Amino acid sequence: MLASAYSALLRQRGKGSKKMIERFSAGATAVAKLYGHDNVGDFIVSHIATLQGADNALVSRCGEVLAAVREGFGVGGEHSLMVIALGQTLLSGGVVPVGGVVSLSNPVTLTCAAIGAIHYGWNALSEQEKAAILASVATIFATGVESVRSVAGFVLKTIKALLSRENLAALKKMASDGAAYFDRCIGDITRSIADRSRDLYQATWKRLPDVASSLPVSLPFRRAANVTPSDTEITPAILPPQ
Repeated sequence: MLASAYSALLRQRGKGSKKMIERFSAGATAVAKLYGHDNVGDFIVSHIATLQGADNALVSRCGEVLAAVREGFGVGGEHSLMVIALGQTLLSGGVVPVGGVVSLSNPVTLTCAAIGAIHYGWNALSEQEKAAILASVATIFATGVESVRSVAGFVLKTIKALLSRENLAALKKMASDGAAYFDRCIGDITRSIADRSRDLYQATWKRLPDVASSLPVSLPFRRAANVTPSDTEITPAILPPQ
């Protein structure tokens, strides 16, 4: 009888553990809804599987990064969504995702861009900026600041271990596209002089056609009021006879 009671207790604890795993934070729910999903658990599994199974090498590697975070931190895989939230906060300049539906042409782009923002932007922040972002993300995920910091550090190490030089170049392009979605440039993420100079150069060349089209066909040059036409004529030099 004691054995049967113990078995019943284990089954009850098992049910409670399952409920605990299925209880996700407001941050995880917000990220899932950002991609148009209501079931957070299903979204974590399907999104990572979609990334890992992609033909594109970079997208597949990004899926491996999220899978490594899920395996490394466990607890229902919520930390993998914390990666997306942290990266998007960097892309947007400090705006933590709180809901809505992503309007990118391909939602996979946002995930890769978020991972790229962490790789290229996290260490460009000051300690005060890092602390503010960590606190914001920790609040919506109902966890501690050090937990979010650990996720960021784990992602940085995993990216270096899994991505090639070619992958990293493509990841930077993804981060640039993601920043543009929030009306920002890659130089705002990396804060490097080279990237900011490149951003300025590209922005200038993009504006040149608009500047040229705004100019009149012919510029209205005017003569000075006190100068007569004869005054402006050039008299040929008269050479002396030979």
